[in-house]
Amino acid sequence: MLTLERIFLVIALWLVCFIVLPLQMGDSSRNFEPNGPDSYMRLERVNILAETGNWYDNKIERAGAGEGADIHWTRPMDVLIMTLAAPIRPFMSDRAAFELAGIFMPALMSLLLVILVLWAIMPLMQTQNLLLVALLIAAQPALHSYLGIGRIDHHAVLAALMAAVLGCLVRASNPTFSAKFALLAGILTGLGIWISLEFLIVYVPLTIGLGICWLIWGKPWRLANRNFAIGVLGLCAIGLILDTPFSEFLADRYDRLTVAQLFLVACPVLFWTVCAKFLDNTDQLVRRCFGTIAFGVVSFSIIAIFLPDLFIGPMAEADPRINPIWHDKVSEMTPLFISGKLVTLYCLLPMAGIVYGGLILFGRLPSERRQVWVWITLLLICTGALALAHIRASLYLTVVAVFAAGPLIDNLITWVNEKFAGWRKGMSGFFVRGIFIVGPFCLAILVGNITKAFETKEAEASIEGDTEKCDIFDITAFLTDKDFIGGRNNLRFTNNIDRGPELMYRTQHHFLAVPYHRNGDAIFDSYSLLTATEYKVSESLLLKYDIDYILLCPNAAERWYYQEAEDASIFYTRLLSGNLPPELSEVKVPKPWRLFEYKALKQ
Repeated sequence: MLTLERIFLVIALWLVCFIVLPLQMGDSSRNFEPNGPDSYMRLERVNILAETGNWYDNKIERAGAGEGADIHWTRPMDVLIMTLAAPIRPFMSDRAAFELAGIFMPALMSLLLVILVLWAIMPLMQTQNLLLVALLIAAQPALHSYLGIGRIDHHAVLAALMAAVLGCLVRASNPTFSAKFALLAGILTGLGIWISLEFLIVYVPLTIGLGICWLIWGKPWRLANRNFAIGVLGLCAIGLILDTPFSEFLADRYDRLTVAQLFLVACPVLFWTVCAKFLDNTDQLVRRCFGTIAFGVVSFSIIAIFLPDLFIGPMAEADPRINPIWHDKVSEMTPLFISGKLVTLYCLLPMAGIVYGGLILFGRLPSERRQVWVWITLLLICTGALALAHIRASLYLTVVAVFAAGPLIDNLITWVNEKFAGWRKGMSGFFVRGIFIVGPFCLAILVGNITKAFETKEAEASIEGDTEKCDIFDITAFLTDKDFIGGRNNLRFTNNIDRGPELMYRTQHHFLAVPYHRNGDAIFDSYSLLTATEYKVSESLLLKYDIDYILLCPNAAERWYYQEAEDASIFYTRLLSGNLPPELSEVKVPKPWRLFEYKALKQ
């Protein structure tokens, strides 16, 4: 068990690394503000839920096209924010309470993550080395990108859930506790899937890994697999009932929990309760493998015939027109392998874990928990492959990498203590600790400097920007001023896509462009409006959406979306150069923002 002194050190380390240092290194003017478009859209959802009580309403009326922006998120995160805000709601407005709770929610999740990782890994290493794991967690950039103060994002919750699932499954390998911990792991995994289908990244490798344990070691693992599968199905069924109106209960969607995903998680339950029980009557590995493959073929065939978009995942809901113009250019959606620096930084620790796990599995290293390393190694490989193709998966890769690296460091330190004495022992121990904690950073800097030498000047130019930034508070103060509004209600704007959620949250106006994949028409038309070379195309879209104003931040990163071609006739270029058609006039606003009024709608 951790002593009181070590618990205090862990909390102090968390406070310094996840709170104090990020605040010191960040933009002090926005330290305690929501961070990123998703944060503002999440808060708007919570505000609407509190005001209307309409649990099933996923539309944001003041954003997007038609009846409003269609948001695919589910309700658990909204409930979490409202729960955290409950103690402070009597002392401030609901809106302020939700914002404050949301801002500090990632900090609470980071503390919970540290605690859960230490709890999860305890059976695999010596207690005196657990502080190193806490330090290792604090040194992971992928975690900081999602757990920073103000990042009101479900990924922080998913990271903590993943740590809890791993801890439960480690304990499920102990026959004395396997039933209850396997069931709890399944329930937590089901909750993760309900929050976001992205958690299937964790569920699928774990299901396969636990199944492999049964194939190799037989009957003792069937109960753990069955309970895990039942826990997942049970929680997913509850989530589906609670989060879906009855009229849409049988609809199959692929970016949130529906009957399609329920069928997917029901297949393992059927296998472990019926098929595996029959196959357990023999100790022949070949028979178990053949039965498993046969069941898998039948299940995948049914999915391929009736639910083929399950293989595509959440992006099956996206309008294909927006992939090249927006989706493929979002940094979170890009592959990790295009940057040698990021591959080094994010993948060095997982690679060490994979090698260590492989040595244990093939008997090169002794371990009492060889069975655990089946699913740990598989999870490392699967999340690593996904992270190389899609950088967002690096969050899950990092959690399991820290989980795997802990026992590796522990064993290396034990070996050093047995091999050396005196100052050699101290220096060797320091070297082992340092190479895992700061080694990836040092190597990443070296790789980054090498690859930078091969970048083209065009690439370097693409990251240069104006020094003067668009201040959101300046423009929202202007847009909410009575002199500007002049008695008009719900003015309609087209805008930079990433700025849409915050502009909507801080004003009472409608903003067409928001970065959510279900809103393909609004994203595609916003892009077409600004990139058209013929004004009549832009004007037809201004009329289509009854646009009153065009609001632009000229130095926003997405400006390159509209200026890929050097053509003075592009509408975006015409606006910034002042070459305006008669129907448009520029309104003086705080620089460097640019605001253009479309007059034709007033005739």
